[in-house]
Amino acid sequence: MMFRLEERPPGWSATAPIQIHHEVSLPAPPERVFEVLGDSPGWVNWFRGMRRVRIDGPATGVGTLRTVWVGLTRVQEHFIVWDQGRQITFHIVASSAPGLAVMVEDYLIAPAPGGSTLSITVGLEAKGPLRLVPGLVRFIVGRPSSGVLGITSAFPFT
Repeated sequence: MMFRLEERPPGWSATAPIQIHHEVSLPAPPERVFEVLGDSPGWVNWFRGMRRVRIDGPATGVGTLRTVWVGLTRVQEHFIVWDQGRQITFHIVASSAPGLAVMVEDYLIAPAPGGSTLSITVGLEAKGPLRLVPGLVRFIVGRPSSGVLGITSAFPFT
């Protein structure tokens, strides 16, 4: 069974009621980091805990729809920003886990000395009783979302 989530516009994650932030320095230029993020099937090679990716429509760009399996959860993601070398944003369309009203993931790439900085903001809004315990929601979603930090393994020799 899949639970539908609401859509939000780009930039919503920065004002979401619940936010999870990750930042990582990568020894690669922004264009190369974007290349890795833009390769949807390739996420299983570096996103810790991601077991499978299925492309459900266009493979790249705004409108890309994919289903991913992370841990015991399956989610369908819709890409709403695809700014070459700078930013990818997607929102969760549906999830096998109940309790979320909205989830948006925003990946910003900036040039930095020796490579790039990747800033990730996950914006969340819970529903039902989970609205009353934002810390628990942050903990439950934060653990699997930290798998993104495995991206450092995609640049071992850069």
